[in-house]
Amino acid sequence: MDPIRPLAPCLVGSGTLTHPRDMIRALETLESLDYVYEVDGAVVAQGRATLVKLMADLESATMAVNGCLFLNVASFRYLDFATEDDGMCVMRLFGDGTVLTLVAEPENATMPKGQLRLLEEAPFDLESYVVEEEEDD
Repeated sequence: MDPIRPLAPCLVGSGTLTHPRDMIRALETLESLDYVYEVDGAVVAQGRATLVKLMADLESATMAVNGCLFLNVASFRYLDFATEDDGMCVMRLFGDGTVLTLVAEPENATMPKGQLRLLEEAPFDLESYVVEEEEDD
């Protein structure tokens, strides 16, 4: 008899993600969101933004500028997500002394046009993603 294979985690409604691939898969469901950025427990910035770029890149920054969020999962150690009683999904990305909280309503959780996709055939590393480019880029 073959040994029983290990199972991948199954997270429904809430959980903690540490692998960049899983973090991207959760975050790519967001479009318009409210954010709060904390450093050492103090709120540094907050606002509303549209997620326009999602990446895993060791050389790029995460930025919220002009109502746009450019989110790099390599800026964070892990992501916690939970679905509140009112149906709102809350995602918290934790870095070294930093927390970026993202809140989106379920009806706004759609796949933005031009969102990136991970390569399924290749082993994942922080450089393994493909961006669907728009014609005007």
